[in-house]
Amino acid sequence: MALKPDQEAKSPEDAKLLDEQIDVQRNNLRTDKIDLSYGELASMFEKEELVINPEYQRLFRWSEHQITGFIESLLLGFPVPAIFVAETEDGVWELVDGLQRVSSVFGFMKVKRFRDNALAAPNAPERLGFSSKKGSRLPLLEGFTFEELSMRSKLTLKRTYCRVEVIRVGSAANMKYEVFERLNTGGSQLEPQEIRNAIFRAVNPDFVAFTDQLTECRDFQDSLILSEYQKQSMYDKGLVFRFLTLKNNYKNFDHDVEPFITSYIKSAISGEADFDKSKEENIFYRTFKLISNAFGENAFKHEKTGTPKGAFSVYVFDAISIGIATNIDEAEAIPPEELKRRCSLLKCTPDFLENTGSGANTREKMAARLDTAIRIIAQGA
Repeated sequence: MALKPDQEAKSPEDAKLLDEQIDVQRNNLRTDKIDLSYGELASMFEKEELVINPEYQRLFRWSEHQITGFIESLLLGFPVPAIFVAETEDGVWELVDGLQRVSSVFGFMKVKRFRDNALAAPNAPERLGFSSKKGSRLPLLEGFTFEELSMRSKLTLKRTYCRVEVIRVGSAANMKYEVFERLNTGGSQLEPQEIRNAIFRAVNPDFVAFTDQLTECRDFQDSLILSEYQKQSMYDKGLVFRFLTLKNNYKNFDHDVEPFITSYIKSAISGEADFDKSKEENIFYRTFKLISNAFGENAFKHEKTGTPKGAFSVYVFDAISIGIATNIDEAEAIPPEELKRRCSLLKCTPDFLENTGSGANTREKMAARLDTAIRIIAQGA
């Protein structure tokens, strides 16, 4: 990659400074590697020596076919990835990464906590099943429960070893959540908001409870049309985080929306960013009351032909919600029909439309969209 105009080539001194920074940051993470069988891990869960945070547990969503395929891999002795756990002050291990694999085995084995008989994976299927047996090496595995396996196969499963990476006590605060975030971005099936929710609820449950309350706002929900998958993957909660981030920080947007949201919310939680929950709550409720009253479920659809059509548009969501929130006093002072006219005008104006679509997540286009929205909601033209 070529140097940018304002960049200089790195010197040996720069490389030395980088090495020093690496040394400092590596000391923030202390780990061990241990090989344990799934039977041993199950025993630890039963005695609460291994715990699965409920916010991680609810993300278990492997299909019956994926679960069956993983059990098949263990029975055949195929190598499997490591799991990551974090050690607490009491020596208990909290699962950080490996939820789908651990829950698949625990669910099949019907592993329960001794204290309350709570299942490790309550939503796991009763029996194994392939959606297609093509590619399966053990098609006869279809339909089995754990109890119906032979003693030999049961013990094979229990005695299969798994590499456990342990984040030891003494690692920097919140390191386990950074590990969770890094391991669950990229090729993961988790949605960005699911990852944020798991991380931030553990770091600051009060802040996440605050955003949960905003998500449940009836006017906010009435203005959305979401698929079942979007509801299950916390898309509406993601929109709340998005609204708070762009309303307060869109001028600093660079390129990628999801990391930008995560970074801002982290700064709001840590106190680095000025964030007044009472003020934010007030503006949020007032904003979506106006939107719901004016448009209902048509609020965030495009109006390229003068009539709301199509699915939910995140670009329209950003423009309408940020435009109104930024001008909340003025928006409340004008008649509802005039507010509706301004929102419809915004959806059709070239300054908005030309900055949406493919390649629209740049600093310039984000600023152009939202600046246009703020101007039209404020001035009506």
